[in-house]
Amino acid sequence: MKKKIHWLFCFFVLSLQAQEIYVVNSINEIKLINTQSLTVTNLVTVDVLEVGYITDIAFTPDGTLYAVTNGWQIFEIDTSNGEASLITDLPIADPYTALVSNADNQLLTSRTFSEELYSYDLNTGMLELVDNNISSPGDFTFYKGYLVYPNILNDFIKAYDGNSIINIGCSIPLVYTFVNDFVDCETNNIYAFDQFANLYRYELETENFELIAEFFDQTGLLNGGATQTEWLASDCPVEPLETVLCIPLGTKNFNLYGITLKSNPVENTIEFEFTNPMELSYSLFNAEGRLIMEGSIDNNSFSASRLNTGIYFLQLTNIAGLNVFEGKIIKK
Repeated sequence: MKKKIHWLFCFFVLSLQAQEIYVVNSINEIKLINTQSLTVTNLVTVDVLEVGYITDIAFTPDGTLYAVTNGWQIFEIDTSNGEASLITDLPIADPYTALVSNADNQLLTSRTFSEELYSYDLNTGMLELVDNNISSPGDFTFYKGYLVYPNILNDFIKAYDGNSIINIGCSIPLVYTFVNDFVDCETNNIYAFDQFANLYRYELETENFELIAEFFDQTGLLNGGATQTEWLASDCPVEPLETVLCIPLGTKNFNLYGITLKSNPVENTIEFEFTNPMELSYSLFNAEGRLIMEGSIDNNSFSASRLNTGIYFLQLTNIAGLNVFEGKIIKK
């Protein structure tokens, strides 16, 4: 009964703050975007020298803001002045790029390439490995009791119920912010930002999404985001969801930068096709998320002859340091 009363009180208070998405950009500026008026408010800047670069943010039920960083740490962020307090260190490996809180005051994050989901309990201070094969290049949120996220390949929106994973939406490329502006268990306003601050509205359990606004001039490049209500969706009853195929997104033409792999699995060479030729660098990670190769793309390819048979994770960046392609590589 006490939990129900607390839930209803939180819902009443937070419903007053609906239609607001908090975002963090590539230089640790935290901003507030109103999805109704499409306005941007500058809030605070968190010192990069103190915490590193923030990769995602999340609100807990008591309204406290937390951030995960590229330095494998979670911080509490004071939204009045940007001051940061270290909460915990995470296992050092590949980047942690997603963060969300559930109704039990647990922060969920994952190692991007090794696809390990972790839970940090703010009540007990315990860090626990929850499951494998769960990862996002950008963000987690909750929807009808499920943990939902754009997956590592940015092709599907995945839903995890604690046991199994299903596809419930189609992902645009490079989704770095994925949030639920929660109203009730049947009314979920799902929004996504890509790296360039284009705002999309999603209709999960279908293949539908739409571009509704562009904010790059006001926000710059975005790393992550959160709403103050998304944790409420973690307390909804878990019921079967409709799954999707996302066939249109499997075509070669659906790529923000016009980059596709010529073949996968690969043998001795990793080759690409480019709609718009550009100067690119590559980083290749093994299944544990450790960097094993990096260099420049030459003649639309690079050698894979030194790789052992297995699965690898590939990132391509342009001369400005922006991620323009991410995907799994299978070496024969």
